[in-house]
Amino acid sequence: MLCEIGRWQVPKKNSKKHLEMWTAWMNYIRTNRAKFHFTRSRLFVLETKGSDVEEWRWIDEYPDQKAYNKPMKTDAELVKVKAKVVKDWEFLRVPNSFKTEIWVEKPELGV
Repeated sequence: MLCEIGRWQVPKKNSKKHLEMWTAWMNYIRTNRAKFHFTRSRLFVLETKGSDVEEWRWIDEYPDQKAYNKPMKTDAELVKVKAKVVKDWEFLRVPNSFKTEIWVEKPELGV
């Protein structure tokens, strides 16, 4: 298994709009599941007190490198919807806070 992990920060003042944007995007994915190659996608938020930002993560799980490398189908609707999500998201998060990492499972070490 391979996981792509994205992480970013969101000012708490943008929390509601951020949640609404991600809810709409995840609903789009659920409705158009065949266009996406991960086996599972989840979002997490680190609950903090005394901070004016939220820490967010997504974890997209892929069965292997081949599935990860497979490009999304680039139909016109998906390109349009994704571009809008990316644009909206850019204004909701802390500038320069978005980073991604690829983690590869060591199955021989699993329990």
